[in-house]
Amino acid sequence: MTETFGILIIGCYLRSKFKYTMSLNNEVDYSIIICTYNPDQVVFQRCLNAVKALDLDDFRTEVILVDNNSKTRISESGYIQSFIENVSNSKIITVTKQGLNHARMAGILESKGKEIIFFDDDNEPEADYLRALNFLHISYPHVGAWGPGNIDIDFLSAVEPHLLNESKQAFQDRHESNITYSNQRSWQSCYPFGTGLSIRKDYCLEYIEGVKAGIFTLSDRKGNELSSGGDTQMVFFLISKGASAGVAPSLSITHIVPAKRTKFEYLKRLTYGTSVCYSTCLSEVFPEELERIESHLVRPEKFNVKILKKMFLLLFNGKVEKTLAVVSYIGAVNGDYLALKRPVPSLASWALKKLKAK
Repeated sequence: MTETFGILIIGCYLRSKFKYTMSLNNEVDYSIIICTYNPDQVVFQRCLNAVKALDLDDFRTEVILVDNNSKTRISESGYIQSFIENVSNSKIITVTKQGLNHARMAGILESKGKEIIFFDDDNEPEADYLRALNFLHISYPHVGAWGPGNIDIDFLSAVEPHLLNESKQAFQDRHESNITYSNQRSWQSCYPFGTGLSIRKDYCLEYIEGVKAGIFTLSDRKGNELSSGGDTQMVFFLISKGASAGVAPSLSITHIVPAKRTKFEYLKRLTYGTSVCYSTCLSEVFPEELERIESHLVRPEKFNVKILKKMFLLLFNGKVEKTLAVVSYIGAVNGDYLALKRPVPSLASWALKKLKAK
């Protein structure tokens, strides 16, 4: 569903007349949760400076920094301590259980807001991010999750030309011209990524109950592992509850990418981590999807043949996009096996090792 910018005029009027205030009994409007693990000071300081510069517009906010078991506690870093001292209603919590999803859940349970905003430690939101969210909440109350329609990538060092396009895609380069949202039970191009994701806390709390019950099992990034899917699963969860999810061009973020993340090996690992989680992510929310996954499953013999053929063709055309396509294919099929709780064919593991993708 697409809306034109003309509605912004109505939004400005609504905002002046009916300012979106969720606060009751001194509750917080927005809880900003930033999870980090061994942060790069140059990158994280830019993130914190941007959060500090947010136009609060009289919103009641809090900032929760979640240290997911960093080798050196972030509370020992001067620039982070300075942020805590200078930004009111901010604090640090430590989560020793490794995994981004565990860190996010701890932040949610610690929060007081009715809206949760997840910024990664390499995100730099524009100053008007909260005001833009406020407009969206007024105008689209049926949308339970929003993400930035504009994501600019700031590479901190030059990227090899043959890796540039794939690097931009991997780090979620996005430039939407319209407000778009949907509630389809499969991934839609208008669904928000984890970067700058804003989601209603009531959905987050229900999702956490599902994790505690063993229904949802994804851990997201874990230490140096590049698994993914927890944020996507939260989006699917609120869709299962009848809400919609979308993006808006008025929400803008810069994604800061250091040099080590633009190496080919990193891109391959990231591609695999993203593709392997999808079937589990979807089927844990919509169990009926397992029947579809079963019906489309590539049987081991056929899968092995396809892997060998694709690996052979890479000998003659090992371009970046071709290699990443093979990694994505293996990840997606492996993901089907994992969702069905079946052993992954051994040849897939051999191929991933050869490709240095896991």
